[in-house]
Amino acid sequence: MRCPICADEFAWPDEPVVSLYDAEHARYDLVDISALPAAKQADLTRRGYRACPNPSGDTTPHYLPATYADYSDPLVVGLIGAPTSGKTHLLTAMIRQAYTGGLRPYRITAAALDFRRHAHFRETYIEPFERGGALPGTHTGIIEAADILLLRGPGGERPVTFFDVAGEDLESPEARNRASRFLVGADAVIFVHASEDPLDTKRQVAESENKSFDLAIERLQGIEGARALPATIAVTKADRLRYQPPVDRWLRRGDEQVLNAERIRAESRDVYAYLHHVGAGASLRPFESFARSTLHFVSASGGDVVVGDDLTRRFPRGVRPVRVLEPLISILAMTGVIPGSEAEMVGRP
Repeated sequence: MRCPICADEFAWPDEPVVSLYDAEHARYDLVDISALPAAKQADLTRRGYRACPNPSGDTTPHYLPATYADYSDPLVVGLIGAPTSGKTHLLTAMIRQAYTGGLRPYRITAAALDFRRHAHFRETYIEPFERGGALPGTHTGIIEAADILLLRGPGGERPVTFFDVAGEDLESPEARNRASRFLVGADAVIFVHASEDPLDTKRQVAESENKSFDLAIERLQGIEGARALPATIAVTKADRLRYQPPVDRWLRRGDEQVLNAERIRAESRDVYAYLHHVGAGASLRPFESFARSTLHFVSASGGDVVVGDDLTRRFPRGVRPVRVLEPLISILAMTGVIPGSEAEMVGRP
């Protein structure tokens, strides 16, 4: 199997030994569970971990859920975008809605595969977000996954690992940059472009590079078969454009309840036209680089941040995510998590 964190391949061990995390001493303890009853073995395995051997020896020690290899075809999804593009807010809103039943229209449920990792993600990101707090950007140098979900649905049970890497790391040309190594093992990519509302302010924006997109695509294209990777482009902060066509009609639709490939193509055409019109042609490169791709307007918070007298950054009216699951739903359709003939047409011309 392939580790989603270091991208090394190794044989998954099957001996009845797991690592249990000792929170008091901040360490993993190796425990032999072979003498325990089957029910207790299953429980400890579900809550335990296995150390990745990292055959390449090129990263720090890391652990995967002990049940990670019990499920077929794990899915690794990376978010790519410049600093301040809104990746962290989008991922937080996306995972929050997945956990609260947002995928039920597609007969998919979400649960934590890694209990500790999800508890940390919830405490650090979801809970402050629910209270209306603006989230800090991702710290540089982070190599661990943000969260690992277990999705259950008509396509079976699939672990889905999400990576949210700092924009500064994504834009770094440093060859030994370990933070962006997840790209080597990515199965799908969500490219995040932040809208700065040029139509509303009547400004024309000059064509420019998108360094994070360009470097990620170049690294991916060096991998055999990378053109077949499913990709989406999410235009974040679309609430700033909520009175501008064509953005307005998509935001008014809210969250979709049915998979419809033609509707997704229509939204993709509108997003493509918008990005081209505002001089963001560089952000369209994923559409041209991958065989299956979709484009979406999303709003993670529903409004802008206000800085208070105490310098805290908050969303004064709370958060109202709109269409944040649409990029993920397209990814799930293009990777077989959502099966069927309609899903087969998603992302195709």
